[in-house]
Amino acid sequence: MKHSSPFASLSSRLLLGSATALGLLACDPNDNPQPVEQPIVTSTVFVVNEGNFLRSNADISLFSKASGTVTNKALFNAANGKALGDIAQSMAIQDSLGYIVVNNSNKLEVVSLAKFRSKATVTGLKLPRYFAPVSSTKGYVTETVKYDGSNGQVSVINLTTNTITKTIAVGVEPEQLLVAGSRLYVTNSGGNTVTVINTTTDAVEGTITVGDSPNSLAQDRDGNVWVLSGGKGVYNPNFSLLTKGSLAKIVPGQLTATSREFDSSQSSPGRLTINGAKNQLYYTYKGGVYTLGTTDAALPTTPLIRRSFYGLGVDPQDGTIYGARASFTTTDKVIRYRTTGAPIDSFTVGVGPNGFVFY
Repeated sequence: MKHSSPFASLSSRLLLGSATALGLLACDPNDNPQPVEQPIVTSTVFVVNEGNFLRSNADISLFSKASGTVTNKALFNAANGKALGDIAQSMAIQDSLGYIVVNNSNKLEVVSLAKFRSKATVTGLKLPRYFAPVSSTKGYVTETVKYDGSNGQVSVINLTTNTITKTIAVGVEPEQLLVAGSRLYVTNSGGNTVTVINTTTDAVEGTITVGDSPNSLAQDRDGNVWVLSGGKGVYNPNFSLLTKGSLAKIVPGQLTATSREFDSSQSSPGRLTINGAKNQLYYTYKGGVYTLGTTDAALPTTPLIRRSFYGLGVDPQDGTIYGARASFTTTDKVIRYRTTGAPIDSFTVGVGPNGFVFY
């Protein structure tokens, strides 16, 4: 979900760790009108656990970089005494609040990062996927609406009232989205386009043709927007793709893209993310993790990590790579790697981890 991270930078951060977690969760700021907890610079990783379909066992795990341990596997449930919902698709941060998209529950859950208490719930969404804030008062959510080939939409969210103020028609099955300057880029995974929306007027400026099934995107240090497309899938005996995956680059202000095609029709590339310096791309492909410099002339042929992951994240502070394994049983595992691809350690989280938010 900013991934690695497209989230707004914070002037101060609040400590969330094992030693203080119970104390922080014991009371809510609304119950005590004193100043909020003393700001302390910290390093926290939120792991988004999808949970099982129709089981309503999605949640967020809290990993402390300082201690190298998971301090809470089910943070939302612990803080609120109730389930988060059915399929946590993604999470994003704006200021001191976390925004969790709960797909099959058709809602956007708003939580305080200090104690992870629920502050509001945005309802009325239709199969939401990803959220991106543009300011402290406004954000966007992509919505599939229906899985019947019809167009999806983007809802404009008032972050002060936590209500939907407008819907914008986009392409089929809109997926990840990215705010870049005064524009919002939306990947339409059911087709081969990216919708460009002006964030000042909320008007569609145009669509950009990319590869089939665009699924993720990132912005580099030069402002270019990179779009990873998985290729069009087809059911056949060898599970090959009808079209190969591709990686496109969009220059800011342009409604065209230049693309590079991947070499195999046996694997669908996905989970595009970028490092903190915004000059190195990472993605999953052919059962491994690959990395590409933003100025490299050709796609890499050798993986950095030879292991398949369901979720992928890169710490913007130190470049540590986080790979999530998802069996969708009782618990799943995250493995951390150095920038060289050498493993560091692993830890257990919830069910079906699909992404990371670095705070």
